[in-house]
Amino acid sequence: MLDNLSPHLQDRLRRVNQVDRLVGEGPVIVWLKSSLRVHENPAIDVGMQLANYHNRPLLIYQAIDERYPHASLRHHNMLLDGAVDLHSGCKSRGLRYVLHVAREGNRQSAMQHFAKTASCIITDMFPLPPWTVWVKNVAKTADCPVIEVDCHCVIPMTMFGKSVDRPFKFRDATKKMRKRLVQQSWPSIENTPIQFDGNLPFTPVNIDAEIKDIKQRINLLKHCNIDPTVLPIWQERGGETVSLSRWQKFFDKNLGGYARRRNDAADPNGVSRLSAAFHYGFLSPMKVAREAATVGTKSAEKYLDELLIFREHAWHHVASVEDPYCSSNLPHWAIESWNNTSDDPRTVLLHDHQIEYARSPNQLWNLCQQSLVKHGELHNNLRMTWGKAVPQWSTSLDESLSRGQKYNDKYALDGRDPSSIAGIQWCHGLFDRPFFPSLPVMGVVRKRDLETHASRLDMAKYAEYINRPISQDNQVFIVYGGTIIEAYIARLLYDNGIDVYYIPRDATGDADTRIEQEQLDTLPNYLKDRLNSIISQINSDNSSDVAKNLLRGIPTADLSNVKTEIQSNESKLYIESKTQSRPINGIFSVTLDGLEEFDGAKDIRRLLRQTKDGEPEISDLPSCIWQVVEYIWPLFAVNNQPNYAVQTKLI
Repeated sequence: MLDNLSPHLQDRLRRVNQVDRLVGEGPVIVWLKSSLRVHENPAIDVGMQLANYHNRPLLIYQAIDERYPHASLRHHNMLLDGAVDLHSGCKSRGLRYVLHVAREGNRQSAMQHFAKTASCIITDMFPLPPWTVWVKNVAKTADCPVIEVDCHCVIPMTMFGKSVDRPFKFRDATKKMRKRLVQQSWPSIENTPIQFDGNLPFTPVNIDAEIKDIKQRINLLKHCNIDPTVLPIWQERGGETVSLSRWQKFFDKNLGGYARRRNDAADPNGVSRLSAAFHYGFLSPMKVAREAATVGTKSAEKYLDELLIFREHAWHHVASVEDPYCSSNLPHWAIESWNNTSDDPRTVLLHDHQIEYARSPNQLWNLCQQSLVKHGELHNNLRMTWGKAVPQWSTSLDESLSRGQKYNDKYALDGRDPSSIAGIQWCHGLFDRPFFPSLPVMGVVRKRDLETHASRLDMAKYAEYINRPISQDNQVFIVYGGTIIEAYIARLLYDNGIDVYYIPRDATGDADTRIEQEQLDTLPNYLKDRLNSIISQINSDNSSDVAKNLLRGIPTADLSNVKTEIQSNESKLYIESKTQSRPINGIFSVTLDGLEEFDGAKDIRRLLRQTKDGEPEISDLPSCIWQVVEYIWPLFAVNNQPNYAVQTKLI
C-alpha cells in the first residue's frame, strides 16, 4: 500500500494500527490537526498519492476541538484564520476541504464515523496529549489503515525520534541526514484526485459566511466551550498566506542581521517571529530551511541552528517519551538537586493570580508576563530568564513546572508545543548540566538572574514595546460600576492591553456581600481559579474586597471627566485626563443610572445584564464577558487587517 509513495513521503510516515491495505471504496481522509497549509504539506501529499494510485476520492478534513489544553478565543481564532487559507488553498488545487468546529449542537464524533467508512485515514503527527490519545482511539476502532505523517520537522521524527540529553549530541547524530534533507527540493503532485462528495456526519462550516464575516465568527465561537478571557491578538492574523509573507519579508530584509540582533529583546525585528506559524503548521519548515541554507552567511547558519537543532531536538525528545509533561523527564542530577533544595525558604511566595497577571516583585519579569498576556509572544532570549524565576516564587518543582507550562501555553501563540515543553523543562535542568556551587532554591541548576539580564537590556525601550497600544485608533473604554461583575470586566480589558478607565458608582449593590463557594462553583475554571486565588491571598470573600483587588492599578476617573461634544451633528463622548482628551469607544455597566445625561452614550453603552430587573449575579459573569467581546472585537479587528502580497502562487 505504501510502497508506491514517493521516498520523501515514505520516510515521514508510520502506521498507527495494523491494517496494511485500503479497505472498501470509501474516501481517503486527510485529517489535519496541526499542519494547516497546502504548500509542502506531507499529509496532504500522502493522501493525494494514495487516492490517485488506488482510485479513491479524497477529502481534506480539519477539526477544531474544544478539549485541547487552554482552549480559548486566542487559539481558536488562529485556527479559524488557518481554516480560511486552507479553504482557498485547497480550492485552488481542486481539493475538497471541510471544517468541523465542535460547539453546542455540533459535537458529532466525525472521526469515529470516518473510522468505519473511509478506505484510509492520514493525519499529521503531533506528539502531545490529548492529540496522541485521539489518534490512538481512532486507530483502535478503525476498519481502515490509520497513518501518521510528520509535517513539522525537516528531519522526520520517524527517522530519528530519539531523546538525547544535549543539543550538540543531536546535532552530531543528525549531521549527514540534515545536510541531505536540507538540499532536497519538494516535489509537487500534478494529478488531482477526485473529490469525495458523499454524506458527512456533520454540516461543514461555511468559511465565507461564518468565518470571514467577523460578527458571524464571533457568533460561532460563542457556542464553543472555550475561555473568552484570553482575547485574540488582533494585530496577528494567522494562516498560510500571511506566514509565507512574513518569512519572505524576514528573508529579504532581516535574516542578514540575525546573528547580531537575535538576542536583543528590545529589537522585535531582529528575529523572525515565526514560531507560531511553525506551531500551527502554517509554514513549512522544509521550505524555510532549504531557502535559508542557500544564503551561506553566519546569520543564516545561526538561524538554521535554531530551527534544525534546538527546535527539532525538542520535537524528537517529546516524541520519544511517554509523558512529555512529567518532571521525571529531567536528568537525575537535576531531580536530585531539586529534592535537596525542596525545603529551602523562599523569600516571596506568589499566589497563582499574582504570578499569572504580572504582579511579581520584579519589573523585567512582569514585562515578560505582560508580553505573553497582551501580545501572545515572548522573546526567546527572555523566555529562559522568565522561566528560571518561577521556582523562586513557587513551593515545589512540580508547582513551578506546572505554572511555567500553564502561563506559556495559555497565552503564547506558539504554546502547547513540543518546543514549549522542552523550554519550560530546560529552565529546570533538561538538556543541561549541573553548575556549581549549589545555591538556595536553584541548587546546581543553571541560574539566570533577572537583574543581570535587565542590566544588559534597554529596559525603557523594551517596556515601551510591551506597552504599545493594541490599536492604532487611540481607543479607550469606560467601565462604570460598583459590583464585582464590573470590576472583573475592567480587569479583563486592562490585562489584555486595552485602555480602560473605571468610574465607580456611588451606590454599590454588593458592597458588603460575601462570595459563597457555591456561587464560585457555578463558574468555569478560568474565572473560578482567579477569584479563589484572590480570596486566598487577601483572606476575605467580601465582594468589595475582591473587587478592590481586581481594580488594582487600573486608571480611575469620575463622571465629571466625561464630556459631550458635537461633531458633524453627532454627540461624541470624551474622557478628559491631565494630559489629553480621548474619545470613548464603549461604556460597560450593569446599570445606566447616572449615564442618562450623556447624549453621546446612547450608541456606545452596553448593559451587562440579562434582564431589566435586578442586577446580575456572579453566575452571569461568563455571559457578561461575551457581551464585551462581541462589542469590542469588530472595533479592533476591522482596523487591524494586515496587508500582504507575496508567495500566493504557492497556494
